[in-house]
Amino acid sequence: MNTQAAKRSLGWRGRFWEPPIIVSMVFFVFVVARYMQWGARRDFLATIRVELLMGVVLIGACLHQLSSAPIHLEKLPSARRVIVAISLLFVAMIVQLPLAADQPLALQVFMDRVIKFAMLTMFIAVLVRSPRMMRGFLFAFLFGCFYVTLESARGAFTGGLIWENQGVMRLHGAVPIYAHPNSLAGVAMGVVPFAVFLFPVIKSRIWKLALLLPLTTSCICLLYSGSRTGYVAFFSFLVFWWFQSRRKVRWIAVAIGLSLAAYPLIPDQYIDRFKSIGGVEAEGHSKEARKVILQDAVTIFAENPFGVGVASFPAVRRERFGRSQDTHNLYLEVGTNLGVQGLAVFLLLVTRILMSLRAVNRKLGQEARRLQGVIRRGTLSARERRDYSVRLRDIRLLYATALATSGFVWVRLTLGLFGMDLYEVYWWFAAGLAISLEQITMRISLIHHRHISDL
Repeated sequence: MNTQAAKRSLGWRGRFWEPPIIVSMVFFVFVVARYMQWGARRDFLATIRVELLMGVVLIGACLHQLSSAPIHLEKLPSARRVIVAISLLFVAMIVQLPLAADQPLALQVFMDRVIKFAMLTMFIAVLVRSPRMMRGFLFAFLFGCFYVTLESARGAFTGGLIWENQGVMRLHGAVPIYAHPNSLAGVAMGVVPFAVFLFPVIKSRIWKLALLLPLTTSCICLLYSGSRTGYVAFFSFLVFWWFQSRRKVRWIAVAIGLSLAAYPLIPDQYIDRFKSIGGVEAEGHSKEARKVILQDAVTIFAENPFGVGVASFPAVRRERFGRSQDTHNLYLEVGTNLGVQGLAVFLLLVTRILMSLRAVNRKLGQEARRLQGVIRRGTLSARERRDYSVRLRDIRLLYATALATSGFVWVRLTLGLFGMDLYEVYWWFAAGLAISLEQITMRISLIHHRHISDL
């Protein structure tokens, strides 16, 4: 078989690099385990540190794969900028470690959360370099989130995970990381952008139904969590969705119709909970406590403009004011911990991720229009038409994934107004997807521009 025939025999999806099947499986299981928190569910899995074991295997696999299939960063300008921003954020954290007010905690958080979660960026960037791998990763991510939201939704109806707090029945998660209602609402909101934007590009009715399941359980968790933070994030996402919609008037009409239909089904206590954002709380003084925290954080930030160290705000606040709760605000968390320089770098990273995703969507949109033009000409054979249809489906999936990731970051930035997320996995998740999507998009452009046919 000659070289051209060998290329053709690979097919469209065969033109993309993919890791060995065993590595792919370990990676997908790792993603599921991470979101389901296997280590927190079984003592045996915690004892053997199952996530760490799989992570070590994946680190080795990534290093091996990079030697045989390197990432050509010279051809990926947006990915380079994201990696530079990540590097600067690491520098901003590392220089704070010896200066931290609470050095033992700072080192622990840096090792257990920053480095550990940053590995997810590497895993996604190195291993997810094809439309098929992207499908597998999205399935693993959504499945893990579905399991978490399903068990909480079930707990809402059985009463096992819902109890009164702050004058309202609030739903909790089944494992420590999602135990707080705000945390449960946060993971639920992470599902919504992907379910919303992936749904229109999926052709199979079975898979459409499958995608509706995590969306449904996530909405149940969001509602019954009683999380005002989650409610604000939901409406913030609706604004993002509306801006992305091409038929804005129709979108508003449908949204109003659905709202009118859903409103009578929402229990009064959750409507009152939402109204308490600008009114009086049914019980407790959560808003007043947050105001005090924010005032303390602003004071400490003003007194320490270059930061008090990684995860060290509670220790400084305890010494300064006799109170030890954390900032309850992402931006003040970054500013008080890492200083103005760290805040600038963090905002740079978020900006680079969003700009990268926007550039990917622009290129994918161009490729989709080009393929649609070829298909409409009607000069293709039946086999060629099938081939180009597969290409178009893959491009639309990637476009929707980039859009969903942008929505995910938007949601996290909104949640950050009321929560502390600097040392969480969300930014590493989004950065990995941004790098991965640009690689796949670059490969698609290369294939099309060289007129490679998979016939």
